Amino acid sequence: MKLLIVDDEIRTREFLQHRIEWDKVGIESVHAAKNGALALELAAVLQPDIIICDIRMPKMDGIEFARRLRLLDLDVKLIFLSGFSDKEYLFSAIQLQAFQFIEKPINPDIVLKAVGEAAAIHQAEQERKQEELRLKVSYDEAIPILRREMVRKLITDPHSPHVMPALLDRGTFMLPPQGPYTVAAAPLFWSQSALPKDPGVVQTELLNALSGHVQFHDWRAIAGFDSHSWLVIVMPGSIGPVYSDGRARAEELRHALSGLLDPQIQFHLAIGRQAAELGDIPTAYRSAVEAGNLQFYKPYGELAFPPDTDSGEALETDWEELRSFREAVRRGEPGQAAGIIGALTTQAKRSLDLDIMRVKDVYFQFLLILLEAALQQGLTEREDEGESRYIWKEIDRIPDLERLHAYVLSFLSVFGKEENGAGAGAGKMREITRVIHTRFHEKGFGIQTIADQVNLSETYLCSFFKKQSGQTVKEYITAVRVEEAKALLANPELKLYAVAQAVGIADPNYFTTFFKKYVGLTPSEYRERLGQ
Repeated sequence: MKLLIVDDEIRTREFLQHRIEWDKVGIESVHAAKNGALALELAAVLQPDIIICDIRMPKMDGIEFARRLRLLDLDVKLIFLSGFSDKEYLFSAIQLQAFQFIEKPINPDIVLKAVGEAAAIHQAEQERKQEELRLKVSYDEAIPILRREMVRKLITDPHSPHVMPALLDRGTFMLPPQGPYTVAAAPLFWSQSALPKDPGVVQTELLNALSGHVQFHDWRAIAGFDSHSWLVIVMPGSIGPVYSDGRARAEELRHALSGLLDPQIQFHLAIGRQAAELGDIPTAYRSAVEAGNLQFYKPYGELAFPPDTDSGEALETDWEELRSFREAVRRGEPGQAAGIIGALTTQAKRSLDLDIMRVKDVYFQFLLILLEAALQQGLTEREDEGESRYIWKEIDRIPDLERLHAYVLSFLSVFGKEENGAGAGAGKMREITRVIHTRFHEKGFGIQTIADQVNLSETYLCSFFKKQSGQTVKEYITAVRVEEAKALLANPELKLYAVAQAVGIADPNYFTTFFKKYVGLTPSEYRERLGQ
């Protein structure tokens, strides 16, 4: 703790500063000033915990010093030194929250005791404030969690006896206990390679951001995630598909989500039917999810509202079509196989099956045939961890039917024959290596960039490339960068940082580590060898 002594008498100052064993009561540093004006400047910088101050001083007396000190809003214990004739200052000192009076002449034991008591109380107060702050921070961090759990309860069991008492805590849950209410739902999609974040982390970050969002707070909305990882938002009021029914608020909500989510994350926002009261929220939630699922069949990103009529019939696997597809692939007729997938997509658009997992599973059955055929024809190699499991994860991240259709067709691109009689796989390999050689230097270049460019699944690309070349895509990219770096280092006029950037490495230090790992020499050592 820090102590400041303020007294115009030099002998008193020096006695208090140097002759008392302050460390016995936890005082770590002691400072002194000869009047109130100087002490005020020193206190602003030093921010002492305890001040011993004489009442009668020239230029600025102790009472005036204390008044100005309080304006600095410092958390400090103030002990006044006073003579017998200073009793008239007692009332003013009490108003200024003086901790204690010590009469002159000074008794060092009394002063040490007073400062010790002040230090103990000050320490206790600081610990209490820190605990209050810690509890507040913990409570603030818990608010998104509490709201998330409330959302889950509202969409599953709004009549639970815990719901209504909790909603009365308007500071936490914000929702009024009476309707109407609006329920919005949004599925989130992103590529794991483009954004390597665990879904739980993404969800927590979004809920925390929404909890602190001013506009979201003004709407008195709460957010959580359902069991299928859809973002669910419940807010008071009613929102309809036209602007006279409040559509503008839905547009603002979609805009707010766009600003809070990483650009790599795609979503579409669906608004459910109005919930007149708490008990209607589960029905409103289901209608929002249905509206969101219908977006799977439409241009991605539109704001969705429930249709006026019921829609949707189950899309079932046609085993006869699967057999025809398998035979077309085996015969090396990718065009016929693609036609079967096209017919499936046309049927899916007509059915509008709201069970999107069932729809994706139908397409997955065709993908399994392609994976099996690629393995049998030596186009890919079997993965120990089970490639189909990774393929399904990729399918799960596809947001709409058109992209699912294109995804399945991408697996067909390595089958069949080229005009010169060579396998289509050879042409695809040339396409992949051409992309690597022309784009490896670009910022953010990686496997996903190649997959997007050559229209292959990332997982399928890796398996196909490894089988065809005997090395992984990453190993090949590394080899290309190393060889390009060697060629550039032959030019002595080219700076090392320029060479690093030219091969797609932004950090020169990392470039040095990278080059030495694969060449056995640092770039400078390699350049010196070339000059010998």
